[in-house]
Amino acid sequence: MNFDFFLLLCNYLGTIAFAVSGTAKGFKYHLDIFGFTLLAIITACGGGMIRDMMLSEIPAALLDPTPIYLSILVSLLMYVFVIRDMAEKPRSPRLYSLLTLINLAFDAIGLVIFALIGATKGVAIGLNPMASGILATLTGVGGGIIRDLLVNEVPVVLKADVYAVLAFGAGLSYHLLVVHGKLPAIPVYMTLFVTCLIIRLLVIRYKVNLPGLTEKAAPLQKND
Repeated sequence: MNFDFFLLLCNYLGTIAFAVSGTAKGFKYHLDIFGFTLLAIITACGGGMIRDMMLSEIPAALLDPTPIYLSILVSLLMYVFVIRDMAEKPRSPRLYSLLTLINLAFDAIGLVIFALIGATKGVAIGLNPMASGILATLTGVGGGIIRDLLVNEVPVVLKADVYAVLAFGAGLSYHLLVVHGKLPAIPVYMTLFVTCLIIRLLVIRYKVNLPGLTEKAAPLQKND
């Protein structure tokens, strides 16, 4: 399979995954149809836009708006099914539990896919491994950060598990294996996708977090 076509398919799959995640977040906060559709677009396209602007490029989603259209379609389809479920069982606790599960699962898929796409960008323009890791992180978590800020949440990347670290590790590993290890790109991409996705899901399942202040820790006091 041609690698460019492979990346295009991965981009669409990642767009769908992040659009589902963004829409589910909008449903959680009872946003209107514009609000949750905007979250879907931002989550799916925001990271890539940040990455491209850092590289002084026109964001790919503006040159080819297919991911934007796809995000809108996913968001509207989810809206139809959620409205149908709410009509049958108003304020169903099962619905909100399902939305939380959907958000976590599809967010994990989108994170890994877009992190690896960011790394391919770094490899394609001849950057170093650290730069590829940074581009992977920005592509994977950028949209989610904007999404969380829009709904007045502390971005999950700053407080929960190994979200950004996993994206950086995926990007760095891809660069090292493809550029320095001379391994074929598609098998490396698929292997890292499966491996990192499993790690991400295990992290969610067992609530693994980076070291930080505990809830019992006293807040810092300002000196007068």
